[in-house]
Formats: sequence, C-alpha cells, structure tokens
Amino acid sequence: MFAVPYSTATKLNRYLLSSSSSCCRTAAIAFFSSTEIPPEPTIDVSAFQTTLTNLAPSISKSLTTNGYYATPEPYSILPEHSIQTMREQSIHLRNIGRFEQSWSEKIDASGKVSRFDKEGVFACEPDGQDYHDAPDLILYLSVMLQTLPDLLNSQQEGAEFGLSASSFNAKLAVTSPGGSVYPLHIDNPQGLSAGDTRRLTCILYMNPDYQDGVDGGELRIFCGSGGSSSTTTSNSDNGNSDDEAKKKKDDVVDITPDGGRMVLFWSDEIPHEVLPTAPTADKLDEMRDRYALTVWIPTDYYHTIHNPDSKFANLGDEAFTK
Repeated sequence: MFAVPYSTATKLNRYLLSSSSSCCRTAAIAFFSSTEIPPEPTIDVSAFQTTLTNLAPSISKSLTTNGYYATPEPYSILPEHSIQTMREQSIHLRNIGRFEQSWSEKIDASGKVSRFDKEGVFACEPDGQDYHDAPDLILYLSVMLQTLPDLLNSQQEGAEFGLSASSFNAKLAVTSPGGSVYPLHIDNPQGLSAGDTRRLTCILYMNPDYQDGVDGGELRIFCGSGGSSSTTTSNSDNGNSDDEAKKKKDDVVDITPDGGRMVLFWSDEIPHEVLPTAPTADKLDEMRDRYALTVWIPTDYYHTIHNPDSKFANLGDEAFTK
C-alpha cells in the first residue's frame, strides 16, 4: 500500500522542528482554527536527536556493508513509555477510521504492474492533520525527517547517499494475528521510471509486549550471497545484535519486531517480507496486533537509485528466482 508514485509523498513542512517539542506544539496550535489546544507529545526531542547522532556512524557503515541496519536492542531509539504511547495513538487512529485495507503492487516478468490486497494488513498515511490524535507519531516523523538525512550524509560512507529532507512517504500499518504476512517485495521496484525517488526505508516497531517465539511477524531480509556473509556479530561494528545474528539462515536474516526496535534498509534494492504474525493466535486478539511505522526518505542523487554497480543490485533477481 502507498508504494508509488512518490510524487504523492506526504509532507509535514508545517510541523518541522528546530530543537524542542514546543516548536512542534506551536506549529500544531497554529494549524488548528479552533481554540482547542492539541495534547503535548511525550517524546524528548533533544534526547532522540542525540541518540540518532550517536548511532549514525554504525547505521551508515552497516547500510554500506550489509544494505540494512537494525538497532542492537529494543528501545535503543526511544524509551518504552514513548513506544507504548505511540502504539496507543496508533490504535486510536485505527478506532476513528483512519486505517484501510493495505495493498501493494507487483511486477511480472513482462514488466506488467498489478495491484493486490494484503490480507490481514491495514494501514494509513499519517500527516500533520493527525497531530491532535497522535502527537507523538507526528513528532517522531518530523524529527526523523529533519535529523536523519543530514546525519547519514555527513558520515564517511554517506558521501554518496544524497538523502533529502524535502519530502517523504510515511505509512502506519497493523498486521493482524492468525498468520497474516507481507509477501516478498522491494519497496521501490520501479524507481525513476515511476517517479519514485525513495532510497531509505526506516521502520519503527511499536510492540512493547512482543514475545519472541510466539508472536512471529519477523522481518525477513534477503541478503544474498554477497550481503549477509559480511555481517559480523559485533554491535560496535554494525549495530546488529548477537540475538539477530543467531536468526541468520543462509542468505536471509530474520529480525524480530520488538517494541522500540528500528530497522533501516535500501528501499530500491533490499528484498524483504514479513513472516506469519502470531500464527496460533486468534485473528481478533488485539494484543497480538503487529504495529509498524515506516518512513521512506528520498535521495537527490538519482544515479544511486537502482545503480547497476551497487553490491546489492542483483539481490532482487536472486530473491525472486529462488
């Protein structure tokens, strides 16, 4: 769902921050024509930006070496209370009717694009008008957009990233228990031919009560023979935890959607799928719902999109012909 075209990207320019949540609050109040005062978000913007700054070298190195990055531990990005609040706000948006059936697109061998529904998956595109109902979600998106592109571009490995803060896509999705999945896909399969400049996928999981081995819904990333093989188990080297490394199987790596875990990967190159979510649970068990908030960041360096010289260029061919 909400995959292409990128020209329809959500923009939160009215809600961009400078250094504190009060800036977002002031902008949001100005947006509302009534005298109703929006709620105060709970995210500590300064602490969040500092965390992103500290992680930027590991993120950049892992993206360059492996094509993906996963935080070494849950709640490495935001504290548990913030993740719990963001989940509650996500549930509220669903309860007031913001979610709809999620869909995606696939391309066959002839190049024909077809749309299909993702059974058991529902989603929405959060934007500034959701601030009153989900202030922490909107604040998180704003900080990510304003902070992360420049941080990664400034790293030694990031000289060719060219990530942009001018616009972006966002998707808030819930995957239902009872075995719901995301099929194997690449987020940006068509690239410039469809006007899609998305380069970096950033996912934050909001499942604070996640039970490994029970709740499923792992993100399976296809690394291929040339990607995953270079992964190490050192947190300091690439940010990928020993727990995650244990889940690596041949040419794929499975990452659990624990509350507060963040995963980033190249939108135009990395094949991935979501394994069955809580396969033994009842479909109506809301405690087992899998919530994920995705931000797609574009690049201004168009030559990097589907670059044939990239070490990850052939992963799609490998993954879809297995």
